Amino acid sequence: MTSPVFVGRDEELAALTETLGDVAGGTSRCVLVGGEAGMGKSRLVAEATATAEREGFRVLRGQCVELGADGMPLVPLVEALRTLARTTRPVDLEPLLGPARAELSRLLPDLDPGSWQSSHTAGASTGQLLELVLGVLERVAGRAPLLLVVEDVHWADQSTTELLAFLVRTLRTARVCLLMTFRSDELHRRHPLRPFLRAWERDPSVRTLQLRGFTGPEVAALLRAILGSAPDPGLLALVTDRSEGNPFLVEEITAAVRVGEPLSEVPESLRDVLLSRVDALSDPAQQLLRAASAAGRSVSDRLLAAVAGLDEPVLIAALREVVDRQFLVVDDSGTGYAYRHALLRQAVYDDLLPGEKLRLHSRYAERLSTEPDLAGDASPAAQLALHWYAALDLPRALSASVDAGRQAAAAYAPAEAQRHFERALEVWPRVEDAEQRAGTDQIGVLRLACEAALQAGSPTRALALVDRAVELLGDGDQRERLPELLDRRAFMLRSLGRDADALAVVDAALRALPAEGPSHIRAALLTGRATSLTHVRDLGAAREAAQAAVDAARQADAGALEANALITLGTAQAYVGDVGPALEALRAGLERAEQLGIAETALRGYINQSDVLELAGHPAAAVAAAEQGIALAGRVGMSRTYGAYLTGNRVESLFHLGRWDEADRAAAEALAGAPEGIFAATLLEVRAEIAVGAGRYPEAAAFAEQVRTLLGDVTDDQFLQPLAYVGAESARARGDLATARAVVADALTGGSTLLGRYAWPLVWLGMRTEADAATRARDLRVPVPDEVRAGAAALSAIAEGLPTGTSSVAVYRELVRAELARLDGGPALAVWSAAVASCRERGEPLLLSYALLRVAAEAVSAADRDLGAEALRESVELARRIGAHPLVDEGTALARRARVELAPATDSGPPSPEPDDPLARFGLTPREREILELIAAGRSNGQIAAALFISPKTASVHVSRILAKLGVAGRIEAAAVAHRLGLLSPEDAPTAG
Repeated sequence: MTSPVFVGRDEELAALTETLGDVAGGTSRCVLVGGEAGMGKSRLVAEATATAEREGFRVLRGQCVELGADGMPLVPLVEALRTLARTTRPVDLEPLLGPARAELSRLLPDLDPGSWQSSHTAGASTGQLLELVLGVLERVAGRAPLLLVVEDVHWADQSTTELLAFLVRTLRTARVCLLMTFRSDELHRRHPLRPFLRAWERDPSVRTLQLRGFTGPEVAALLRAILGSAPDPGLLALVTDRSEGNPFLVEEITAAVRVGEPLSEVPESLRDVLLSRVDALSDPAQQLLRAASAAGRSVSDRLLAAVAGLDEPVLIAALREVVDRQFLVVDDSGTGYAYRHALLRQAVYDDLLPGEKLRLHSRYAERLSTEPDLAGDASPAAQLALHWYAALDLPRALSASVDAGRQAAAAYAPAEAQRHFERALEVWPRVEDAEQRAGTDQIGVLRLACEAALQAGSPTRALALVDRAVELLGDGDQRERLPELLDRRAFMLRSLGRDADALAVVDAALRALPAEGPSHIRAALLTGRATSLTHVRDLGAAREAAQAAVDAARQADAGALEANALITLGTAQAYVGDVGPALEALRAGLERAEQLGIAETALRGYINQSDVLELAGHPAAAVAAAEQGIALAGRVGMSRTYGAYLTGNRVESLFHLGRWDEADRAAAEALAGAPEGIFAATLLEVRAEIAVGAGRYPEAAAFAEQVRTLLGDVTDDQFLQPLAYVGAESARARGDLATARAVVADALTGGSTLLGRYAWPLVWLGMRTEADAATRARDLRVPVPDEVRAGAAALSAIAEGLPTGTSSVAVYRELVRAELARLDGGPALAVWSAAVASCRERGEPLLLSYALLRVAAEAVSAADRDLGAEALRESVELARRIGAHPLVDEGTALARRARVELAPATDSGPPSPEPDDPLARFGLTPREREILELIAAGRSNGQIAAALFISPKTASVHVSRILAKLGVAGRIEAAAVAHRLGLLSPEDAPTAG
């Protein structure tokens, strides 16, 4: 018995209406509606849905299944997709589904009948599904704002929970309102939904509404709506007391009284209240309800009729009775029935006798075995596994569990597949003919469970399962299967970052292989060996192993392995200096992967190809390769993983090309898609490098901190050394040379070289820091500290051990040589000119601008004004174009000292950091400091006199005293000291008049 009008919840409905308004205005929102069972969550959602439809929203909804963890994954998504398909014209549905149609047909074959069975294999990526679903929702929301309702998420299977968490993170700009309901009384301390709820409640885009019990006046209003008149005071008092404001219980107690239950005999417990209403039904209606309770959340009309065991006239009458009394309602499909409330179903099911439960589950299983289409949206195999297991028919439960696991793995639900396979393993010892029923032996099921666990993100569990398979193999007559199992074990170890252990396992597997003949498993083992050797930076051995893997794959006609091995070979060749052959191997591997339609391998190829092109000094080509890969990632639903990594490669090359604004925008856009882990770290790290180059040091520090958090225990130098560069350059720029020195030294200690790609920039920065320290010492007229020369010697030793086979790293060798000359303090124009030439060949504006600035400073010191002016103008122009504001500041200051006219600046950028006051040791008076500022600004004695209202002779005397105190020979040298020691900033310096 339900109220014909909506009562109470005015504040909650107003909040939902406000949220819908935000979404209609273009902002994505998520709402969580929680409360104990019976608090009216579904009724509130129904009212919000009606409001949304009136406001022009598209509404899609789905409901989690109470038994979802046992085998009905992603049911809410399937229901939403079915609604979308049924309510959209075919001509409009095609563009909405887009590239997701074929893949989503794994879940709902009606979307593309027969396609996935003919063109796809099991074990598809769950991450791929998430991105494809996101794309569909964004396209739907592009036509009209979308309300996506998912009810009862406390029952969500793992795959559904992961999908919802992904949508909360990524639905940021689409006009989508994700509305979820959950029962708070179901959330025990270790409930898997709890961590997600905690995270969502901290998200500012998520609004949480907790429904409380009705107040006394609200209970009275609900009773008035149900009864059509004011309730009897006795009834109102009893209902208010017994229900404790729970709207569902208010309705059920009222219904119990309406069917003749005296007020004095209304049961106190909720279960007894519910069952007292059931007891008032006819015997056939009670039999029907008991049968329906064993089916789960809903059951098709035909299946219920087959299991209930009632003649058709009696069945129809019983159905009419339970529907009229609102025990059952017609489900969303229109072809079956569901309990009006889960509490009612649970009460009826719990009241069944043990024998009744066994018989009902057995009837369901037998009927579904002969007519699997009666399962409706749920997987028939999953339903069979559930019912045979509940019926304690373990032999048939085992075979159904294996079938259900295979279907779940093919339908993007690896966690559920793993549970099915492990249930089969659980009952295996109690089934005599287990192998015949499973269609494979126990080792085969362990392999299936292992692969599902790996896909579900549980590599540790996967390793335990494959170890159990190796243990079962023993020393019997199936030892020929050992290499394959060891190959999978090595793969799990690589997934856990244990490459050294993986290498030992691979070597053992290779020894166990027969020596003669081509072998697919040999090719797989060699490919894995090459991958692990690359990870541990034994690149020479990796190249040899990869070439052997390519040869073995070709002999075995294993195209997928050949493509993978070629890509590994190309990467290893590049990092030992064979760039030409490396690019050819990568091209061949990429072509092979694309011919075979293996998107994941092709994307790995694009990642490595763009990386090697950057390494080889071809950043523009690297950008083009990355963009091809990004386009592929978008088509196959891997934008947040491989696509994010490719975007990282793209923005790195854009950064080196000097297209900083474009690079930063691209990284920000990719981060808006909420990539995780190492994929997000790749993007944030480049943003940190851009920020530090632009002089935005606090921003760079914030990005770097995010990267460290995301990397966790990752120790790969390709991440840690660029991160160290950001920290060291920030410290150097603020004058903290000691910290900069320490950061560089720490990052280079024990680091790998990788062709010097990441070590060389740090060595240069370290040498630049030591040169700055030496210059400062000379400006202060003190000896260059021993630690500076020791640091330079250590850096020189490291540089001697770094290869310089490509232009991307050779340029740093020239910069290091030039910095060493600057540290020594002698004439360095020639060596800096050589550095400029190398930077021009590399084509990286940041490095070229810096080297030109040094040439300008050397030329000015050498009185070559024309050369200095030409180099200075080019340096500042380059720095302005890319946004390197610290270099603009330094170049502008030098131009003022040297009286070189620069083109007007359009954007001065952020202010440089405030330095300390190292001039104090020279004992300059306040007047002398004023005059030194004017000297640094390029003023003559006459101009100084006019500015300070003193005579030119007095100005000359002050200048002479200043030169003597600084220990310099002339005005230009004094100005250089003042600038290097931070006396004035370019913005604050007075202009020549």
